[in-house]
Amino acid sequence: MYLYFLGLSLRNTSNALEPFKGQKRSHVAIWDWIQRFGSCHIYSKRKRVPAFVIDETIIQIGNQHFWLWICIEPVHKSVLGIYISEERKCL
Repeated sequence: MYLYFLGLSLRNTSNALEPFKGQKRSHVAIWDWIQRFGSCHIYSKRKRVPAFVIDETIIQIGNQHFWLWICIEPVHKSVLGIYISEERKCL
């Protein structure tokens, strides 16, 4: 749910969770989680930002390495999105 509320779509959220369990979670399962637990979060409206910064780092989970990508709005220092991949390729 954290990834979804950061701004990822339902499908991108399900894809980002795949490396952690080795099983694909459907976008419908993510939607079900939002319906069940979404009232616990404050919804924020998406707005256009004039600039953003993208950074990457490699992280190790168990004996596997993954690339962690993050996009930040520099003025308010808010996280716009997070993406995890096994290869050094961003969406």
